[in-house]
Amino acid sequence: MSQLNEYIKCPQCGQANVQKLDEKSWFCLDCDWDNLSAINNGNDELLSSLKHGDIHTRRITAQALINIGDIERHIATPSDIDALLDALDDEDADVRYFVAVALGKLAAENCLTRLKTLAQNDSSALVRQGAQTAIEEIESPKE
Repeated sequence: MSQLNEYIKCPQCGQANVQKLDEKSWFCLDCDWDNLSAINNGNDELLSSLKHGDIHTRRITAQALINIGDIERHIATPSDIDALLDALDDEDADVRYFVAVALGKLAAENCLTRLKTLAQNDSSALVRQGAQTAIEEIESPKE
């Protein structure tokens, strides 16, 4: 399948909602999303990638973390919050954005001060928006 690099649309469903993961890997947000498998062996490798991976790997990992709270996918747990907090210092704005949103999905109340600082002071408007979204999610009344 050397044609993978040429996909503009998903070859399976025909939608244009395709993300290139690397030179030979693609992910269709329409037909692959619900087929994601659970991470069964803990999050050590995932969090290690977030901390030590190259910029591409850190972005993909941080984006995956938005699935936090999805019981079927088990992407992260409250015990991962310290590693996520460290990732808020990443040089890449996309990584900081996705991690901020993930902390909101975890309802990490102990991160509010840090998120509020990001929402006010981060150099990236995207990160400020993600931090504000996380703050609103954490502070919203629970049902």
